[in-house]
Amino acid sequence: MQRALSIYGADRSAIAEDGPVALGVTLARLTPEDTFDRQPLAGGGGRWHLVADLRLDNRPELADQLGIAAADLATMADSQVLLQAWERWEEATVEHIVGDFAFAVFDARERRLVLARDFMGQRPLFYARSGSRTAFATMAKGIHALGDITPAPDLERVRDYLALTNMVGPNSFFAGISRVEMGEMVTLHADGRTERRAWYDWSAERPVRFARDADYVDAFRDLFDRAVADRMRGTGSIAAHLSSGYDSTAVVASAARTLAASGGRLTAYTHVPMAGVVLDEPEGRIGNEWPVAHAVAGLYPNVEHVAVDAADRMIGDDLERQFHYFEYPALNLCNIVWGRAISRLAARDRHKVLLTGAVGNATISLAGMERLPELFRAGQWGEWFRELRAAPGYGLTPYEAARFTLAASFPRMVVDMAKRMSGRSVYRLAQFSTLRPEVAESASYKAHLDAIGFDPTYQSQKRVRDVTAIILRRLDVHGLEQKGQLGAYGIDARDPTADRRLVDFVMNIPTHLFMHRGVKKRLYQEAFGERLPPVLFTRRPKGQQAADWRPRLRAAMPRIQEELDLARRAEGVAELIDLPRLDAALAVNVTDGPSSTQVRDSHRLRLLRALSVAHFMRKTDRRNSAGTEGSAASGLE
Repeated sequence: MQRALSIYGADRSAIAEDGPVALGVTLARLTPEDTFDRQPLAGGGGRWHLVADLRLDNRPELADQLGIAAADLATMADSQVLLQAWERWEEATVEHIVGDFAFAVFDARERRLVLARDFMGQRPLFYARSGSRTAFATMAKGIHALGDITPAPDLERVRDYLALTNMVGPNSFFAGISRVEMGEMVTLHADGRTERRAWYDWSAERPVRFARDADYVDAFRDLFDRAVADRMRGTGSIAAHLSSGYDSTAVVASAARTLAASGGRLTAYTHVPMAGVVLDEPEGRIGNEWPVAHAVAGLYPNVEHVAVDAADRMIGDDLERQFHYFEYPALNLCNIVWGRAISRLAARDRHKVLLTGAVGNATISLAGMERLPELFRAGQWGEWFRELRAAPGYGLTPYEAARFTLAASFPRMVVDMAKRMSGRSVYRLAQFSTLRPEVAESASYKAHLDAIGFDPTYQSQKRVRDVTAIILRRLDVHGLEQKGQLGAYGIDARDPTADRRLVDFVMNIPTHLFMHRGVKKRLYQEAFGERLPPVLFTRRPKGQQAADWRPRLRAAMPRIQEELDLARRAEGVAELIDLPRLDAALAVNVTDGPSSTQVRDSHRLRLLRALSVAHFMRKTDRRNSAGTEGSAASGLE
């Protein structure tokens, strides 16, 4: 297991054995305190045995609660702090710690194993039972290395992934291997029992109230700056993604300000399209985000701004690397091209931390349009009408704002009927998914979607906080992405916009802070308006990522055809994927003329998503000897 997982951490390897129990680590030193890490750890008079893959972001607060002196804290690894927390609070520890974590505690007295992950799943954790053996690892290859379980795709998980459903239940992408879900604690008992408990309650309301709106803005800004600063605790220089959007710009501005105080510098990477190609720019979109991004970088002298065109990369170039290091099929192969190119450059430039703003649209730049149905359903008619009149400030007509309200307020069946009567389309799985119609439209699968709470029509939500929860919980791949970046490039990708303190704050403040009387993204604007250039807040086209996807696709078509020809014979591919529909898409030559929504849906979305999933299934086909290539294994880091 350790040998297989060493690609994710080779700075230190250790194992502790006690009879039939063995705990191991392969450590990557990602923070200064990791120098002092001596896992596996034992505590509680020998009762507790702990291994952890973590970064604690509230070390000072924990030290105060646990009575750890500042001088002692300076030479304590995060794992040592975690052990002391466990000795104090045991299973309640997860409610006290903040950061990215996956850990395991073996209780020698009760003969039970406790596994836990942070609320956003920023570190992965898997487990399996095979015969008399119980195994766990941060990546599935750690369990595969034992030889008890042959790599194979979990067809139910792959099916739901193709449908873009929320990832509910313990199934991983690999058959026979379970995952600890985001914000979950799993207890494995010696008698074979498995207990699963969601320790983070997304439905719990924890109201945050201040006397003035300005107090909310100040608290929000302070929380965000703390989240960014905590994620810069590392062993080397810092880099960041920078687009023309709201989230990465706020991250870069905050990081630059923090680094400037100590004379530090930040490298910001922006994807730019290939030169000399025709860009696919839908109405209201712009394919080159460099000008706005450069205006942001230009405000901070300590920011080095680097353009990344990835001109030497084609769509699909990273499929093998994706499988080996990341162990999940990527949904957006067009963005993978430039995203991985940025990681390569960051590694070349010897950066250790790469800041992102991946989920900021659900937290720091939340639009909060669901305030409209909130007002309507609460009977606050006066305020609702005032917001309708102010709708142009949100980019809507009053009629569109009213329609949005009603769409969120009535049952889905009524909303769908109204859309059909008015000649508007209703979202269906077939629009964005390549699941076979026999699967997608079956009564049993529709019942399954209802059971897991997935709405394929994407009806508007009734409350602002529900949007944040749905976006953040939908796909559990954040941890796999972090591990893959670390293994493939030696980069620790960190997302301040996913900070638990920030999420709790955003989900529990009054919703007029997000939109009010025509001011769009009000909280964001008031918090960061003085840090960012005015162009960011003017009405402008939204950035279109990977706008050069068409020439890249044409160049990659022979390889795409070859891969799909190989993959169609793999286990489960023909049963799940609508291959005739893919063949029809392959027969269409995507030109540089104006692209219709249908072309984008058929090629950029359906074709390339199916390619990614089919490749993953081919690599994990039990009948394919290549399926075990690079699939060794890894234990907890």
